[in-house]
Amino acid sequence: MDTLRVGEITIHWLRGGVTHFDGGAMFGVVPKALWSKKYEANEKKSNSVRDGSDVF
Repeated sequence: MDTLRVGEITIHWLRGGVTHFDGGAMFGVVPKALWSKKYEANEKKSNSVRDGSDVF
């Protein structure tokens, strides 16, 4: 767990893992030819997204 202290506030970042979303759900009407240049898709046309939470 990573921690950052700002004044009297301590912020903890909790690592949540990796979630996979369908490319169409993430990018809507944007064609795969455009978003796949920046975000790699797997054979199911889904993208992996790291998720986490901040606790104050």
